[in-house]
Amino acid sequence: MDASTICFKLDLILQLVDTTTGNTVDEKDVRFYKNGNQIRPIPRGSGNFVFINTGRENFVLTLKVFGYEECRMLVEYEKLDEMMPLKQVFLIPSENYSKGEKLLSLTGTLSGLEEIEAVDLAHSYFCISEFDERKRLMKLFLSQGRLNMESVHYGLISGDRKRFEHFEVLKENPPDEVKLKQPLQEPFVVNAPISRVIFGKVSEDGKYLLRVRDNATILSYLVRYCVNGEWRFQTVDFHNCKENELE
Repeated sequence: MDASTICFKLDLILQLVDTTTGNTVDEKDVRFYKNGNQIRPIPRGSGNFVFINTGRENFVLTLKVFGYEECRMLVEYEKLDEMMPLKQVFLIPSENYSKGEKLLSLTGTLSGLEEIEAVDLAHSYFCISEFDERKRLMKLFLSQGRLNMESVHYGLISGDRKRFEHFEVLKENPPDEVKLKQPLQEPFVVNAPISRVIFGKVSEDGKYLLRVRDNATILSYLVRYCVNGEWRFQTVDFHNCKENELE
C-alpha cells in the first residue's frame, strides 16, 4: 500500500487584544467571517487563533466578540511575515457589556477621516535614551525597572507634546533596548515619553469611535488621525469628550 502524506500549512495567526489595556482577550464567544462567510480557526489560548490550510489570498475579516465592538479589517499577506504570519487585532470594549469599569468615548463624524489612534499623555512607562538608525535599536529609560513592550505598537511623544510618532517593536533586547520594525522618521529629544497606542474605529462615512477606560483622575490623550491622507493631532480630555470633537 502506498503511504499517504498529509500536509499542514500555517496560513494565519490572529491575536485578539483589548486596545484599552493592551491585554489579550480570552473571551470564548468569538465568531469569525472571511469575506462574509463564517470560518472556524483553531483556538490556541491567550487570545490566539490559528488558520491552517486556508490559503493566503487577501480577504476582509469580520470579528464578533462578546463584550466588544464588531471589528472589520483587511488581511493583507504582503504585510505579514511569511514564516510567522501573525496579525494582532485590537478590539474596542463595548459599553453594553462593560465589566464594572466605566468607559469613556470620543465619537463624531469627520468627512474624509481614514484612521484614528491615541496615546496617553498623563502616563508613560518608558522614555527614549538614544536611537541607532542603522540597526533600528532604541535604548530606553525604564520607569518600572524592567523591559516589557509586548504590546508592539507605541507612540514617541514630541518635546512640545503636540505630536507623536507611531512605531512598532520587533524585538526586545533586555535589559533596556528594543529593535524597531522600521527606523524612526522624525527627530526626537532625549527623555521624551513613550506611551502605548490605543486604536479607534472609523466607518466609511467618517463616523469615528475612540474609547478609553475611566481609571484615572487625568485622562488627557493625544489623538492622531488621518484625513484625506493628512495626519493631524489634537489633545483630548476624555472627561470632557463632548467639547473635544475632531476638527
